[in-house]
Amino acid sequence: MSDKSIKGNGIDAEISVHPEMEGSISKFQMQCLQDELKTLPSIKEGEVDVNTDFFFELEDKYEASIFIRNGLATGINLEKIPFIVLGKNDEELGRKVFNLREVGEIPPRSVRPWKIYFKKDELSIGKNDLKDLKIIFDSRLKAAGVVKVRYENLPGGIQGQERKKYEDFLENLPLLREGQVTMTAYDVHITEEGKIAVELVIRNGRHNGVDVQRVPLSVYDANHKLVVSGVFYLEDISISPISAKVYSFSFSKEEILREDFDLKNWTVEFMLNSNVN
Repeated sequence: MSDKSIKGNGIDAEISVHPEMEGSISKFQMQCLQDELKTLPSIKEGEVDVNTDFFFELEDKYEASIFIRNGLATGINLEKIPFIVLGKNDEELGRKVFNLREVGEIPPRSVRPWKIYFKKDELSIGKNDLKDLKIIFDSRLKAAGVVKVRYENLPGGIQGQERKKYEDFLENLPLLREGQVTMTAYDVHITEEGKIAVELVIRNGRHNGVDVQRVPLSVYDANHKLVVSGVFYLEDISISPISAKVYSFSFSKEEILREDFDLKNWTVEFMLNSNVN
């Protein structure tokens, strides 16, 4: 759910309410959010910042209502973010790291209202009035902007539960930082021909395509004994920006190093084992 905000000296911004909260936000509440946004300084293209709406005292903690603003041209997700609470004279009253993964993807040029909580012993409020408190990013640490990728090459024939397995696997991988490229093993199994097949998910968190030319693989069995190791040299393999691809690689029977292996549990390392010539 989004709604247009005011165009200040910076970029246009839209309020983006978390999908799970859409049904609970009334028109009046949305108007109040809009009014609050009008009081904020403009955000520049390429910036990500946090602004405080209000602090509220509960029985054993403080509730802080904040606006997380994304001035980037792409959506972002945030993970472990360090916040500092400042008093009326910008004195530090406390700091805390929050895992903001539940905030979800914040669309480009948008504002996500959110609430965070501090235990009372985590802040030294002193004589400060709660209305004078504000929250900023810890300048010593960067907010970890991450991107959400989608498959670009799942075969159309994969449907139902099988497709859901791929989607769930991608969704549950560690967050992908903007600019990062990762490889993760999805499956290892023995084919009908006796080969060992390794299926990988390659994620590209960059805003440009990435060519993959060389993939070293070592497969270990349930007892962490080396089963097979080698390097695959690829041609014309490219992953589009902010995308993921599934690739399969297979080792021939002749490349398998041992017969007494157990692939009920396996480990894949992306390097050539030093014991393999």
